[in-house]
Amino acid sequence: AIVRKPKCFLMDEPLGALDTEMREAMIRELRALHDRLGATTVYVTHDQLEAMAMADMIVVMNNGIIEQVASPRELYDRPTNVFVAGFIGSPAMNLVKVPVVDGGVKLGNIVAHLSDGASSAVKQAGLREVIFGVRPESFRASTDGNGLQLKANLVEELGADAYVYGDLPGAAMEKQFVARFDGRTPPRIGDTVSLEYRSGEEHVFNAESGERLG
Repeated sequence: AIVRKPKCFLMDEPLGALDTEMREAMIRELRALHDRLGATTVYVTHDQLEAMAMADMIVVMNNGIIEQVASPRELYDRPTNVFVAGFIGSPAMNLVKVPVVDGGVKLGNIVAHLSDGASSAVKQAGLREVIFGVRPESFRASTDGNGLQLKANLVEELGADAYVYGDLPGAAMEKQFVARFDGRTPPRIGDTVSLEYRSGEEHVFNAESGERLG
């Protein structure tokens, strides 16, 4: 197919059967080949990490419906709805339905502040509950101990990073909350850790429609 110099390539999960090392090498080879040939490539994959590593533009589909078309960076920073937010990123974004209170939303033991745009959209829609999202990598250990409290039920050590899975006090969640830590000094199972997230990296969605607010 390549030697015929077509204007477009169609690839349907070409790397699915490869082992991890070969797959990672082929991702780099295919990306370099695409840049050299300059031909449009439509690449189908269920692996969002593969898509993020290779694509200039990604079309996220859900049951045949296009949810968002954007660059990898935009999909990561500004997912248009809850589906995209939960699909892009590994581990997935923490998504919690929380009540709206004075000053923001009630997340576990803290009041999480909202951006001006999100706060305005929440007030305009008259919402009492929203879905609040924050990625595991947006967290860091709180220096004063007054941050979000997370009880560690599982610690997944991956060398450079460690992912802590746990419960938030008073929060009803379908999945455990996840935070990334330095892999050299991870908490222990049973510890309660205090977290703060980087301002501006929170995401807010309409609890009924799932659409982004602000």
